[in-house]
Amino acid sequence: MNKQNKQTLGKTLTALSLIGFTACIAWATPIIQNQTIGFTPQNSGTGSGCPGIWTGYAKMTNTTDGTFSIQPPTNIVVISGTLKDASGLPSPYVSVACVKNPDTGEKWCDTNSVTFPATNSAKYTLTVYVKSPLPPPTNTQPMNLQVTWHTNSVGE
Repeated sequence: MNKQNKQTLGKTLTALSLIGFTACIAWATPIIQNQTIGFTPQNSGTGSGCPGIWTGYAKMTNTTDGTFSIQPPTNIVVISGTLKDASGLPSPYVSVACVKNPDTGEKWCDTNSVTFPATNSAKYTLTVYVKSPLPPPTNTQPMNLQVTWHTNSVGE
C-alpha cells in the first residue's frame, strides 16, 4: 500500500471512529419544570448545618396532587436533577436550594442551586430557603423555582 492510500485509509478510519463515538453519546434534552411559588417568611433553622439560619422559604409542589413530594417524569431515565432558584431578586438576597429524599433521609443543598443524584422511582422535596435579611422578598412575593431532570442518553 502506498503512502497516499495509507493516509486516505487513516483519515477514513479516524472519521468513522468519530462518527461511531458521536452516535454512542446521544444526549437527551433535559426536562425543565418551573413553578412560581409565593414566599413564606418564617425565621428558623440552626447555625452551621444546611440550610442554616433562614428567614423564609418557597417549596415546589406536585402539580398532580398538591403535595410536596416531586417525582421525576417517567418518559426519560433520570440520572440527576438540579434545583435552582431562578427568582433573580436583587442584593442582599441570598438563597439556598435544598433537596431531600424523605425515604432515605439524604439531603443536598448549596447556594442558589444544587445538583443531586436522582432516580425515577424516588420522590424528592424541593425547597429554596432565603438566608438574607428581609426584604427581598416580601410575604407572598412570587419566587421562581426550577427543577431540571437530566438523563445521559435518548431511549434508555
